[in-house]
Amino acid sequence: MTMLGSRARIGYCSPPFVTETFPQEFYMMAPEGVTLLITTLEIRTRTKEEVAASHQRSLIAAQYMADAGADVVVLGGNPINQSLGMENIADVTDALAAKIGTKVITSTEAQREALTCLGAKKVAQVFCYEESEKERHANSMRNLGFEPAGVLACGSDFQHIGGLDGELALTLSRRVKEENPDADTIHLGSAHWATAPFIDRIEAELGVSVMTSQQAIVWKAFRTAGITEPIEGFGRLFREF
Repeated sequence: MTMLGSRARIGYCSPPFVTETFPQEFYMMAPEGVTLLITTLEIRTRTKEEVAASHQRSLIAAQYMADAGADVVVLGGNPINQSLGMENIADVTDALAAKIGTKVITSTEAQREALTCLGAKKVAQVFCYEESEKERHANSMRNLGFEPAGVLACGSDFQHIGGLDGELALTLSRRVKEENPDADTIHLGSAHWATAPFIDRIEAELGVSVMTSQQAIVWKAFRTAGITEPIEGFGRLFREF
C-alpha cells in the first residue's frame, strides 16, 4: 500500500461551515498516495460579512496547512475569491505563497483555466441554489471571461446542498442544452454538490464538455502538485489536460 500523502498533500479551504461531499469526491478522483487537508470557513448563508471572514480565515488556514506539509493550498469559494477583484487574485495568491512557502491557487483560477483548456465559448450553467441567484451566477461566468448560455437552478438553500441528488445534474443538463443548443460546455456549479459520477455521462450523451467546480479545483490542484497522468471517469478535463 502506498503511504498516505506520499505523492501529494492538497490543502483546501472549504467555504461551507459544514462540509460534506467535497472530501468524498476528492478521494474518488485522487490517485493512491494523494491526500486532502481541509478546513471549513464561515459560510452559512453567504452574507458579505461571512465572505469577508472566510477570506481572512483562509489566510490563517493556509499557513497551518503549509506548516503541516501541504504541497498546494487551494483557496476555495468563487464568490470569496471574486470579491477581492478579479484583477487582484494573482497578486493575493503570489503574496500568500511567498509568505507561507507553499504553492497557492484559487478555485476561481482553477475554473477559468479548466474552461480555457476545454475550449469553452458558450457555457450553459446548472447550479444548486435558488432561482434568485441566476444573475449572480451568470455574472460570475462573465467575470471568468466566458459567455453564459443559459442558467438553470436546482432550488436548494446553501445549508442543504450536500443532500441534493446528483441525478439532477443529468436532468437539468439535458434541459439547459435543449433550451440552449449552441452551448458547447456545461458548468455544474458548486464544489459541494455531488456530481462527479455524472460528468462522463453528460459529455457522452449531450456532446458537450463538462466542467464542475469541484472537478476543476481538484484537477488544478493535482496538476500544480505534479500529478499529471490522465484520470478516467471524470470528463475530458482529467483525461486530456
